[in-house]
Amino acid sequence: MVRIGAHEREGDPLGVAKSTGAEVIQFFLGDPQGWDAPTFPGGDAGKLRAALSDAGVDVFVHAPYGINVASANNRIRIPSRKLLSQQLVAAAAVGAKGLVVHGGHVTGGVDQREGYDNWRKAVERIERPVPLLIENTAGGDHAMARGVDAIARLWEAIGDFAAE
Repeated sequence: MVRIGAHEREGDPLGVAKSTGAEVIQFFLGDPQGWDAPTFPGGDAGKLRAALSDAGVDVFVHAPYGINVASANNRIRIPSRKLLSQQLVAAAAVGAKGLVVHGGHVTGGVDQREGYDNWRKAVERIERPVPLLIENTAGGDHAMARGVDAIARLWEAIGDFAAE
């Protein structure tokens, strides 16, 4: 059975689900461009989880766009790994079926193998209480998940961790 959903951006996932008839809702836990710890629409993860569950709405959380665990730059990669971990825990708190994150990039001049290796290290180190769903990247050079070949290389790096 196909379930139809919506991507909510205004802080009222249940309201959007009800008004659109969505059976699935995807939303951010804070500013999609920010680096702050996750926050919950309405302020209470448990209440939000119960309300969405009672309404029969499946939940997916989208991580902030800036997360880039592939980066060779420690000032980007390490905070990205920390925020990704926080987002995974927060997604579990609202009953999400998964956390969506973009694959990230390495900068020009850095071998892409380093980015895939950084992904492997991140997945090894981060507890994942909900599935981590890596979304393909729409654009940019040196992307870890743009195009079939890049996605295949990413899968080679982290696919062994899929069942964990």
